[in-house]
Amino acid sequence: MNQTTDYLAPFSLWLCVRRHYCGDGTLFVEPAWIGSGEHTGPAVFVSRLHAHVYAALRNRHHGRDDSNNWQCVPLHAFGLREHIRELGGRMNCELAFGFATDDAGALVVAEGAPRVRFFEVSFEVGDDVGETTFSFNQWAFEFMRAEWLGIGATSLDATFDRIDAMSDVAFARMLEAVLADTASTRDAPDVEHWAVYDPDAGRWVGAPVCVPVRALTLH
Repeated sequence: MNQTTDYLAPFSLWLCVRRHYCGDGTLFVEPAWIGSGEHTGPAVFVSRLHAHVYAALRNRHHGRDDSNNWQCVPLHAFGLREHIRELGGRMNCELAFGFATDDAGALVVAEGAPRVRFFEVSFEVGDDVGETTFSFNQWAFEFMRAEWLGIGATSLDATFDRIDAMSDVAFARMLEAVLADTASTRDAPDVEHWAVYDPDAGRWVGAPVCVPVRALTLH
C-alpha cells in the first residue's frame, strides 16, 4: 500500500497525526480533523511552525477523549489517497493558515484543541484510480496571502522555505521560543479574532475576522 502523497502547492504542507494499533495488529495513522458539520476534514497546515504549535497545544490541553501523542509529518509522508478511499472516495481537506484568538491575542483551545482558520478544498478518488497527484487550488493560497497581508504579516509566506530547511535541532529551539511567547485560553471569545506567528517580526500578528470560516470553501 502506498503511504506517500504527491501534490501540487506553492508551500510544503503538513499534517498532525497520531499512531495507534488496531485490534488486528495493523498500524493506523490518524490525521487530526477539524471543522464541524459538513465542513470537516483533516487539518492540512501550510506552515511547519503552525503545525507544530497546533500539536504542542493539543497535547498540552487535550480533552478526556483525546490523547497527548500528536506529532507532525509532511503531507508527502502520509497516504492521502488511501485515507480518502477508506472514507468512501470523497473527503474535504481543511487548509489551515492561522489560529483563532481572543481579543488579547491568546490562542483559543476551548475544547482541548486549538481552533484554526482554514480554507476548505475537496477531493474525490475512485477505486479505479492509480497513482494520484493532488492539486491544491492556487486561488486558496492567493486568498491566504491576501489575508496575511491584511493583518500585517507581510512576508509570512517568504519564511516557509527557510523554516522547512531548518535542522530538527534548530527548529526545536525556535518552536520552544514561540511556545514560550504563546498565550492560550479555554474561554470562547464573543468576537472572532485570528492570528499567525510571523518569524520575521518575532511575534504573533492578528486582527478581527473579516470573512467567516464557513465562507472559505472551494469544491
